[in-house]
Amino acid sequence: MNAAHAESQTNEPATDVADDAGPEPPEFDGKVALVTGASRGIGAATARLLAARGAQVVVNYRKGAEAAQEVVDSIRRRGGQAVALQGDVTDPEQVSALVAGATAELGPIDVLVLNAAGLGAHDFRIAPATELTWDDLELVVTQQLKALFLTTRAVLPDMVARGGGSVVAVGAALARRPSPGFLSLAIAKAGVEAAVRTLAMEVSPHGVRANAVEPNLILTELSQYIPEAQRQAAAERAALRRNGTPEDVAEVIAFAASQRASYVTGGCLVTDGGTTMV
Repeated sequence: MNAAHAESQTNEPATDVADDAGPEPPEFDGKVALVTGASRGIGAATARLLAARGAQVVVNYRKGAEAAQEVVDSIRRRGGQAVALQGDVTDPEQVSALVAGATAELGPIDVLVLNAAGLGAHDFRIAPATELTWDDLELVVTQQLKALFLTTRAVLPDMVARGGGSVVAVGAALARRPSPGFLSLAIAKAGVEAAVRTLAMEVSPHGVRANAVEPNLILTELSQYIPEAQRQAAAERAALRRNGTPEDVAEVIAFAASQRASYVTGGCLVTDGGTTMV
């Protein structure tokens, strides 16, 4: 066999798998994932799922140290690797410290999940637009976009320099289908969608993907502050006739972050049980 023929064979896609090839490694084997706001809800479910699929996970939290440690402990009990790191993602200095700490603990970040919105349960009002003040709206929009901007600004340069990585932001179906009383959150999440698309345009040529996942009302600790009638109405509007769970959203986030979505960037993956199509 001449050298040219050998090279052509090497570059051809493999079609056969040897019987003794063994099982494939976990999907995120060798990858480091930073999940913001991971002490509960969607963030916690995502951290657990990524770890179960081989990632080393940084469980970020702002105030819930005990809850974050429980997420870490649950991952370790299942043989995974995780650390909990405190950091307010709306504070530039704390974001820098968080990213530096994550890199020191586990290595360069390969997957960034932007789940934290920089808000507590009582930081936004569910009210008609005519009853909101400018301060009400400004707080929600500013905190949400600061959380996205500061964290991506801290993580993306290294991803671009290394020529790979994946960013997944948690948006909301409110950006596409409004709901009375949620003006500030709808505007904030529309901003997340626009930001993700712009980031994708900028970083995708360097091998880094950016996508958003857009759930509707998800049954988390925060959803308990939404009246039961509104939760039930959201379930009835969905084609699947139920509210979503954190695990539902985590599965879509994991897909967007994985190599299975290697040709997906700038996308907004609606995860709302069919609400926006009916």
